[in-house]
Amino acid sequence: MNTHTEIKMTLTCREKEILSYIAEGFSSKQIAGKLFISENTVANHRRNMLRKRGAKSSAQLVSVHMRADLN
Repeated sequence: MNTHTEIKMTLTCREKEILSYIAEGFSSKQIAGKLFISENTVANHRRNMLRKRGAKSSAQLVSVHMRADLN
């Protein structure tokens, strides 16, 4: 289930954008500032991605995404 194609189909463009910032180590506040959205919106996207990917943390979310990207 963790193939690159499935992640692309599952995550929205905005979620992928936020995930890339998470992977780079940006905080929710920093991501919100870059994307001109609220921190709460970033948190909602993060929560949705965790649920979609079955991850328990942002680190695990990034790990799942990176492993899928290598396949």
